[in-house]
Amino acid sequence: MNSLLRELLAKKARLEMAILSAKQFMETAPDGRLRINNRIDSTRYYQVLKKRDTSGVYISSKNSTLISQLAQKDYVERFLKEAQHELKCLQTCISALERHDSEAVFSKLSQQRQELVTPLMRDDEKCTQSWLALPFQASAYEPNEKIFRTKRGEMVRSKSELMIADMYYELGIPYRYECEVTLPNGEKKSPDFTLFHAPRRMVIYHEHLGRMDEEDYVNRNLKKLKEYGEIGIYSGKNLILTLESKKRPFNLYQFREQIKEIFWLK
Repeated sequence: MNSLLRELLAKKARLEMAILSAKQFMETAPDGRLRINNRIDSTRYYQVLKKRDTSGVYISSKNSTLISQLAQKDYVERFLKEAQHELKCLQTCISALERHDSEAVFSKLSQQRQELVTPLMRDDEKCTQSWLALPFQASAYEPNEKIFRTKRGEMVRSKSELMIADMYYELGIPYRYECEVTLPNGEKKSPDFTLFHAPRRMVIYHEHLGRMDEEDYVNRNLKKLKEYGEIGIYSGKNLILTLESKKRPFNLYQFREQIKEIFWLK
């Protein structure tokens, strides 16, 4: 399945849930619509019950529930009209993509033919496999400090890194641990995790800063983050930062939900 089709299916599912909620609201919504009259010194609200009525029945500001429900009803009616049209458009696009998936052409070839052909487009799985097959240089810094073994079998330096690595493994997110990058001056640095976002065909880096209550540690890492920026690695683009200190431990559950959103996982 190509990445666009996956996004459209996810959008369709969200839209269907929103439409269902909107219809449920409309079943119990109050009659009529809301008319708002803005005056210099005040705002007045009216419940209009008849189509040709241009005035409506005055609603006291104390009846805030009715005012809110009528305002919500107006919004929901407009939303339903647009959402149902959008849903039809999405379904048309999804049906077309399911019939004509250019990325799947290569994967449907026999193994013998795949070995003879250079694909013009690759699906997510093929791109991931190609990325994982690329050679890389892992950090050789203080190997004796790597004392925690991940589910994938590699050694990492801290319990938090262990939890993060195992989370990536369980979610099926391809990663490398302490993969070296080269700074403009030739110096080597190793982000904690290098990730591959297959649908976006994008490499994302993750630095976990685990001793934020130590001044020297913070200063060293601020310098490192500045150096990352010199080679196009920075927060908001392709760098994930997680922080913790002795008083503020790492929240894996919260981070897991954030990562699922970043990597378009359900």
